[in-house]
Amino acid sequence: MVRERVNSIRPGITEGGPRPIDGTITFPRVDPTRILCPHRDALILSLGMDKFDIRRILIDPGSSADLVQASVISHMGHNLVGLENPGRILSGFNGASTISLGDIVLPVQAGPVTLNVQFLVVQDLSPFNVILGRTWLHCMKAIPNTYHQMVSFLTEDGQINLYGSQLAARQCYQIAREARTSQENEPLPESTHALDQ
Repeated sequence: MVRERVNSIRPGITEGGPRPIDGTITFPRVDPTRILCPHRDALILSLGMDKFDIRRILIDPGSSADLVQASVISHMGHNLVGLENPGRILSGFNGASTISLGDIVLPVQAGPVTLNVQFLVVQDLSPFNVILGRTWLHCMKAIPNTYHQMVSFLTEDGQINLYGSQLAARQCYQIAREARTSQENEPLPESTHALDQ
């Protein structure tokens, strides 16, 4: 059994439902009927957000921000014009940067707990619709476990386990791989300053 002690601040939970609490979280042995082992899959969840079921949510403890793709916001019916705090520069692990379109607060339902989360809206998170990082994890007092393909947290009613999808993780990997291959195969634009030979 793996045990992890959880200590953090109480989050702003909406509608007074169950709240994450401190305590001991346990992870059982890996269920071979649910998890294909060995694996190196990312942890991808589906969660309720603003009355929608959102798939392809990457749980990323390496991210200091919670991000949502602009197309997801548009499909929800929210207007991208007038978002607060536009123009923030976000840097990735590889040094690449992108500029956020602004912030939006959306309710995220994880099991019985609904938490208002401030997202930075970005143009392209392909292949993910949402990235939930340390901010959400810490507010939920949740422990992500990629090996067990689950996120676990405690409420007054006991331990809640949210299970990831290895199939979704592998599909996201394939989408990213195909996008990278197609970018590499695109011809380079011709220089306007080409020398005559």
